[in-house]
Amino acid sequence: MHVVVIGAGLGGLAAAVAADRVGHTVTVLERTPELRGGGAGVGIMPNGVLALDALGLGGPVRELASLDEGCGMWDRHGSPLLTADLAAVQEQAGAPVVVVRRSWLHGLLSDALAPTTVLTDVPVTALYDAGDHVELRTGGGPVHADAVIVADGAHSGLRGTLLPDHPGLEGTGEYAARGIAPVPPPGVELAVGELVDHRTGDRFGCLPLADGGVHWFATWHGPSPTDPVERHGWLRERRTGWHPAAVALIDATPADAVHVLEVQQLVTPLPTLAVNRVVLLGDAGHAMTPDLGQGACQAFEDAATVASVLDGATAADVPAAFREYDARRRPRADAVLRKSRRMHRLLGLTGWRGRLRDALLRRVPARLAMRSMAAKHRYPEQQQGQRRRMASSAG
Repeated sequence: MHVVVIGAGLGGLAAAVAADRVGHTVTVLERTPELRGGGAGVGIMPNGVLALDALGLGGPVRELASLDEGCGMWDRHGSPLLTADLAAVQEQAGAPVVVVRRSWLHGLLSDALAPTTVLTDVPVTALYDAGDHVELRTGGGPVHADAVIVADGAHSGLRGTLLPDHPGLEGTGEYAARGIAPVPPPGVELAVGELVDHRTGDRFGCLPLADGGVHWFATWHGPSPTDPVERHGWLRERRTGWHPAAVALIDATPADAVHVLEVQQLVTPLPTLAVNRVVLLGDAGHAMTPDLGQGACQAFEDAATVASVLDGATAADVPAAFREYDARRRPRADAVLRKSRRMHRLLGLTGWRGRLRDALLRRVPARLAMRSMAAKHRYPEQQQGQRRRMASSAG
């Protein structure tokens, strides 16, 4: 059976690995002239690591786990609001929190595929359902597929083709800068996690990498300079008076290595992730704010589910298999999307609401915070398997 994946980002490559691992012929069509392996860092929560385990790629990721102590939320000066023991979270959730360079993770996924699997500079302009197959229109002629996985990102052009009545994306008005400082700033202790400011709604977060670098991000509302050098100085000035790690990490990162985007999300969840022989995966299917660190993780869960529903499937089975994918993934992804939206609003509170948030967070016991974090980041497929094994043992 021929499976075509549209998009060679993290989600698309994971989906290709999934379909390949269960024995299907896979082609990945990427519209850009070369693979997009750049960017800053990416956090992989325990559920994402467990989903990568299901694809046979969890081992190399686990080897880069370097966060084994405290992580938390702090006010802008670095006073703790809410902390969690990540070693305890790992024990509860079954996997660590891992932060890696996006380029490394992209390479891990692409290296798991045969060199001829990914075709670059091949934009897909249209999909046509031919009943027993799908015809894809590209600049180089039609491509036939038994199954199609659309993983062309949050700005998916094909999502609107498949679901023309959906309103698509909306901007949140918040902008996020991301970068990697080559080394931790000397003489400055990191406030690992996230700093929040109830005056402006701005945030700053940092997470150390296993290779010695530090992934960091900063958010703000409103306009900022468009020139990278001017924006770098503006961002540094905006973080003056915060925990010293914020300015130090910005200073340690070249201006042209800082990536800035507006935070966007789907206006509403999609009514379905499956349209006959076509499914939507990753940000194409459930673009969400990054506040729970679940963008890539949900794509990996999607990919693991693709492997499950296509294992042993024939071309005739694809519509039913993709309905099963929708039934298993959409409720989960929609719930995470909604939780991310709520967390985004919570972390952006200002004035008396922001001060109240801070006061309430300070009253949350560390043990409860750990349990809550572990529960949020468990992998549902693993839990279902545990329940099935328990039921079988009881029988």
